[in-house]
Amino acid sequence: MIQYHHSDTFEFQRNKVIFLISDLVEGQLLSNFIARQPGKRFRLFEALHLLHALAVGIEQIHLAREYHGDIHDGNSLVTRSGINFDVKLVDFYQCGRSDRSKIKEDVIDMVRILYDAVGWRKHYAGQPRVTKEICCGLRRDLVSRKFPTPSRLREHLESFEW
Repeated sequence: MIQYHHSDTFEFQRNKVIFLISDLVEGQLLSNFIARQPGKRFRLFEALHLLHALAVGIEQIHLAREYHGDIHDGNSLVTRSGINFDVKLVDFYQCGRSDRSKIKEDVIDMVRILYDAVGWRKHYAGQPRVTKEICCGLRRDLVSRKFPTPSRLREHLESFEW
């Protein structure tokens, strides 16, 4: 999550402009990063590492009783070092108190990122069992039942068998 340190307002051509000051956050939009990969998709191993990085970060946000509300590849900045991804989330949709439904939406959004990262519908049928066990055919009810929290998703990623 990008931390904002200050905001201010100035007038430009009779228009009021509000600006935010934050730390410099390096990286590129996940959508652009994926588009530069061979076949415009991640190999499963890479996609699972990305999902794990997201789950760890969102887990911390939820433990602070907050939620994101709009997780997708256009709101995620990534840098990569070896097999690890550093993910920064931007554009919190409804930064505020979380509840079960909001937590579930964040988890569903993270699972959607995995689905998109491995090649969307075009490549989903050919994915191995491990992918399908996480994505659950993008059935929201199945994803929510299996992974009611980012902690449960993270635990699954850290313990499943290949």
